[in-house]
Amino acid sequence: MKNKKNYAFVMLFAVGYSALPASAQKDTVAISSQKLQEVLVMPKSQARKLQEQAYTVSVFDLKDMYVQATPLNKILNNVSSVRLREDGGVGSNYTFAMNGFTGNQVKFFLDGIPMDNFGSSFNLANLSANMADHIEVFKGVLPVHLGADALGGAVNIVSRRNANYLDANYSIGSFNTHKASVNGAYTDMKTGFTLRGNLFFNYSKNDYKVFAPIVDLTTGLQSGDAWVKRFNDAYHSAGLRMETGLVGRSWADYLLVGLIASESHKHIQTGATMDAVYGQARSRSYSLIPSLRYKKTNLFTPGLDVALFATYSMVNTHNTDTAQLRYNWLGESVRSTSRGEGYLTDALIQERQWTASANVNYVIDAHQSVNLNHVLTSMRRKDNDKEYPDYAMNGVPQILTKNITGLGYQLRFDRWNMHVFGKMYLLHTSTHKLIDQFLSTQHYEQVGDNKHQMGYGAAFTYFILPTLQLKASFEQAYRMPEALEIFGDGFVQKSNPDLKPENSKNLNLGVLFDQRIGKHHIIAEASYFYRYTKDFILKGVTLTSDPTTAYDNIGKAITNGFEASANYDYDQRLHMAGSLTYQDIKDREHSVRTEKSYVDQGATDNVSYGQRMPNIPYFFINASVGYNFRNIGAQGNTLSIDYDCDYVYKYYLTFPGLGRPTSKKYIPTQFAHNAAVTYAMADGRYSVSLECTNIGNEKLYDNYRLQKPGRAFTLKFRLFLQKM
Repeated sequence: MKNKKNYAFVMLFAVGYSALPASAQKDTVAISSQKLQEVLVMPKSQARKLQEQAYTVSVFDLKDMYVQATPLNKILNNVSSVRLREDGGVGSNYTFAMNGFTGNQVKFFLDGIPMDNFGSSFNLANLSANMADHIEVFKGVLPVHLGADALGGAVNIVSRRNANYLDANYSIGSFNTHKASVNGAYTDMKTGFTLRGNLFFNYSKNDYKVFAPIVDLTTGLQSGDAWVKRFNDAYHSAGLRMETGLVGRSWADYLLVGLIASESHKHIQTGATMDAVYGQARSRSYSLIPSLRYKKTNLFTPGLDVALFATYSMVNTHNTDTAQLRYNWLGESVRSTSRGEGYLTDALIQERQWTASANVNYVIDAHQSVNLNHVLTSMRRKDNDKEYPDYAMNGVPQILTKNITGLGYQLRFDRWNMHVFGKMYLLHTSTHKLIDQFLSTQHYEQVGDNKHQMGYGAAFTYFILPTLQLKASFEQAYRMPEALEIFGDGFVQKSNPDLKPENSKNLNLGVLFDQRIGKHHIIAEASYFYRYTKDFILKGVTLTSDPTTAYDNIGKAITNGFEASANYDYDQRLHMAGSLTYQDIKDREHSVRTEKSYVDQGATDNVSYGQRMPNIPYFFINASVGYNFRNIGAQGNTLSIDYDCDYVYKYYLTFPGLGRPTSKKYIPTQFAHNAAVTYAMADGRYSVSLECTNIGNEKLYDNYRLQKPGRAFTLKFRLFLQKM
């Protein structure tokens, strides 16, 4: 028994997880001269162990979500400080925000592999919760082993590790929505051969009603707003992930060869706001991504662990907007004087990206370990637009290469542990830039740039009691601009080759309480976060019908925020949870510099200094409650009733100190309610679930003048088989 404990202890630290206090890890055994009496101690889940790291991390165990139809991205909306912002229904653009950081400032991983270039269809919005065991949400400060240049944090989706299982799901819902997924694995315990697969399909017509401005196409005058159906918003996507290889061998914990294939077809209904309405704009995407993964613990010597992966992404995107028509929200159209409803294009965008990573962890002794990680990404992109055959840059590759190296050291004792680390960031870009704009000499040139930065950080935790933990972490973090931000998307996202890297000083202070008393289990967590960010990259917004936007640097921003969450469970029957987030993000740039302007040059006072950053929610609350009725109808059958709500206080689209109060544009206060009833049979082998989202049929917006669906119903069927 002792040897098994020691081996598990070494394995735990070999993968870089923080140590728990000895009092929290030991099974309690009372020995007397008359008898041996075992005292039952509930084992901690993998999710609980992860959450007790020194880093500020929230772990969402997905096992209870397998019977529901909620996709992975919306599940994360229940995590404190996290906001999912959608433009519309199924397949719409969405952004993931955490602690005020959004978009590419937050990185996504699948089993530790960056998802930066998995294609538009293989993303959290299209993936079923049934494919994953749990989700790790790191806030602000990232551990070395993830190897990312994230500024605001990271999300790591951890696949299910069941050796032999089949999980099939189908759901049908409002607005002609259909979703299906099949997840499974087969493993031969004798030979170690394994085959794992995840398959998904999503379709929706997205013909929900919106309250939209009606324009008379003859006169061009607006006649007011009315409830109308969306008519050019259909979406479908399909994807397959397969891995095969060997597991549990003397020379490899696993050696897996994999393939991801996915496609999507999206009709585009609106531009940046609902003032622009389109009837024939389209976007199609195809991706093919082979991969190789290898891991071995105790390689050559005890305590030396190595993990390697490599992927090659081939993503093609075809954007089409060539119609010579103008549409209104009634679906009417008239001939236009020019082609292209928003931005004339018939472009094929080809992206090819290599990603490779090596992670080496060495346990020096019972108290020390070191971790070395390096990630290389190299992307080549080509744009070919048939509508601009004479464009000099057609077919000219745009190149982005990143190298990120991290070195970490961990010191561990019974009640406390500490991580210190350093990171090096290298970026090379080559793209085309518009020179001498608005002059007779206007032209594009191929330009290159190299950037490098050094970051560092530390994380510390101390157990005051076995049930009470303090956390503190700090990082000087950098984020290099991504391809989308620099190159644009060839459609509505403009390029900006002059973007600077973001850098931020991130501080997290937190406390975690975890107490189990009999059948009662309480988990409560609270933390303060501080961010001092320079060259903040913010996606521009528009108040007009102009469909295009662009990313730009904002000089300085300071974030002060607080988040708290609590979870209560009684006998795995009654469960309640809630979270609250407040984040105050203000512009702290005293002056702005204007260059190459016909009006003015040099530094001027920044009129938005000291004002809250626009278009970012700053106060929101989530809450949920549910109850499981056991043995309903038959032994092993469970009836579950769940309710959750989401509250977001209103926030301004522009800086709140600018303009008249009566003319300010803002996203109104949102208060959405959802409910679900689930009946699971035969100990969960079969289940059926009925869900209702937006029960009150409220007008919901995450982004200005981009309305989300109203009340919707979803019916989900599930079959689960497992061989023990």
